[in-house]
Amino acid sequence: MIEVIEAGPLTSVQTASGRPAWRHAGVPVGGAADAWSARLANRLAGNADDASLLEITLGGARLRFDEATVIAVTGGTRVTMGGIDLPAATAVALRAGSQLSVEYGDGARGYLAVGGGIEVDDVLGSRSTDLRSGFGGHEGRALRSGDRLEIGPASGRSGRWTGKRDDGPLRIVPGPHGDPRDLEGEWIVGVEADRIGVRLDGPRLTGREVPSMGLPLGAVQVPPDGRPIVMLADRPVTGGYRVPACVIGADIGRVAQLRTGDELTLVAVSLEEARQAMRRAEEELAAIEPVEGSGDELGWAGSHR
Repeated sequence: MIEVIEAGPLTSVQTASGRPAWRHAGVPVGGAADAWSARLANRLAGNADDASLLEITLGGARLRFDEATVIAVTGGTRVTMGGIDLPAATAVALRAGSQLSVEYGDGARGYLAVGGGIEVDDVLGSRSTDLRSGFGGHEGRALRSGDRLEIGPASGRSGRWTGKRDDGPLRIVPGPHGDPRDLEGEWIVGVEADRIGVRLDGPRLTGREVPSMGLPLGAVQVPPDGRPIVMLADRPVTGGYRVPACVIGADIGRVAQLRTGDELTLVAVSLEEARQAMRRAEEELAAIEPVEGSGDELGWAGSHR
């Protein structure tokens, strides 16, 4: 069992894939905003890629583990215990009674996976929390202080990550309206940055309404005010603004780690370059070195009962 001592600004139960099968009924896909980091955390903790885990935004969460377990943390937050940093992207075994603090790091969101995953009900084929509609996850909402979460039985092997994530400019490919090169250059993340999308401040583009269409992950919409919006996990199913470009799949998670005031560069690439980047991302995701054993062999941390 996990006890939420402090929930932080926004902590929720998510899965990497969300609900992709229900868009025809108007249900957003949702799921982890940085699905790549969520998958990595689960693999490190010995889980399947789509096991339920915690998405923690901007740190501020404190958690107590009633039972011995294995955790792994990835993404943009850091985790401490007793003021000491725990290693990122590495499985860590916790003793019963351990308390962790998830703190502000170098990105907007962190992912904490627990060996065996978090046990919540399956709703419409997923355990992700749909925060806008209020269902799934833990009672259909963000976590609150005092919440208690059950942990499933662990079965996989834990590990440490030895790969590297792409950095540098964020890459875009053509959308259905206009030229992606219109978006190339320097941008700043505006105050409107959440799980729905990230608004960019910079040169004003030509924005207009278009016939309603499905919105893919990473679509860059340009509304009438000319400020582009990169659409993320909780985006609406459809949209009615011009989409000159889409962020490539390999870079979506990096967009989800951006915070208000962050600077970024957009650069147009070919579809083949986008495919190559996705293949590299999958290869790096698989760069995990198994950690055998348990107890001190795995790096026990925390207190005894």
